[in-house]
Amino acid sequence: MAIWDRFFSRVRAFFGEPLGKSLRRRLRAAAPAKISELREGLHCRIAGTVRTLEQGSLEAPLCGLPCVAYLLEVVQHQATESGVEHDLVVYDRRAVPFLLVEGDHRAVIDPSFAQILLKSSHEMKARFPHELNARARAVLEKHAPMRSGWPGRFTFRESIVEVGDRISIAGVGRREADPHGSGERGYREDIQQRLRFVGSQKLPLLIGSDPP
Repeated sequence: MAIWDRFFSRVRAFFGEPLGKSLRRRLRAAAPAKISELREGLHCRIAGTVRTLEQGSLEAPLCGLPCVAYLLEVVQHQATESGVEHDLVVYDRRAVPFLLVEGDHRAVIDPSFAQILLKSSHEMKARFPHELNARARAVLEKHAPMRSGWPGRFTFRESIVEVGDRISIAGVGRREADPHGSGERGYREDIQQRLRFVGSQKLPLLIGSDPP
């Protein structure tokens, strides 16, 4: 997972925003479906409100806000004889499983293999490390200590999925018994179900805004 993530991020850093736009087009092109009506094994796009599971939430490293997923990229821009080089010095993506809720229906989202396509919630630029705030300096010292004192422009981009956000997700789901709800009569066919969305390295979940 980490190798794929870093490869994707380096390619995106090289080619710029067009690759992200291409993935957002794939998200928009996925067939929309309601969580309550989705058929298993069908690749589609669902939408809902983010809620936490037992795993709780994370703290975004740059902005400090609670979230269920974040993607932080730091690019260093250095002038060379052949032009400006763009070096991805930090790629930090973390996520915990969370719920996507639509009315009385819910889907468990396992973001182990996922691409976060939300536009950057927080962006910061600096010409020298000493111009950064405490959180940004801590990011460099943790992930790229050899770069923390180097001259050169830095660009920090952080995208987060906050609790309460309304988002859309493209992927393939399967149904499972919902431990938080059951049918009125208690029969197996009446047990309330929920979806579980799990991506893979070949087909990661696409997480974006709603509408995408």
